[in-house]
Amino acid sequence: MVIATDGISDEQKATAEFQSTYADMTRTLNAPGFVEALVAHEAAHLVYYEMMGPIRYTVLPPRIFYSPDRQAFDGHFAAVLVEEEPVCEPHCWQEYVTRMAHAAVAGGIVGRKLFPASNGGDEGDKARFNKLCVDLVNHFGGISIDVERVWRQAQDTVTKQLEDDPNIMEMIQRRADAIRLEIVKRATEMR
Repeated sequence: MVIATDGISDEQKATAEFQSTYADMTRTLNAPGFVEALVAHEAAHLVYYEMMGPIRYTVLPPRIFYSPDRQAFDGHFAAVLVEEEPVCEPHCWQEYVTRMAHAAVAGGIVGRKLFPASNGGDEGDKARFNKLCVDLVNHFGGISIDVERVWRQAQDTVTKQLEDDPNIMEMIQRRADAIRLEIVKRATEMR
């Protein structure tokens, strides 16, 4: 898989720091089953978001960039950036939180299923879900969300859905195939 390095000069690419970051990302991306689990992780999020309605998203390829604040190279593996999350209607905020939790946990569950050696990669997903819940409590006032309980229940529900309904995993796999093609296309364009 190609790693996008646009915006990094040839001089920066010649540094040991860049070479180390690039080698680490390449090694991880070439690990057996990693890319398949990565794109399926992202596809699972999309499939569960789309159960709430249509969404707009952008596929982000693996990329290394220079962070001036840290004075270091940072990178990210492929990701799907949801441009606009479904809207939460005040009268059904509990259903909204539950369904957003399903979308948030789905990636990690699928990632662990396909790449058991990984932790599922859902730390960032959980942090974003936590922030969503805090934002909803602040916005609506007078509501309370037990994030840990909702997260655990969502993990149980999505795990059961994936076991009981093979069509969901098939949808995720089809979406993963499309995401992989888009990642390769975008990374090639950004190179």
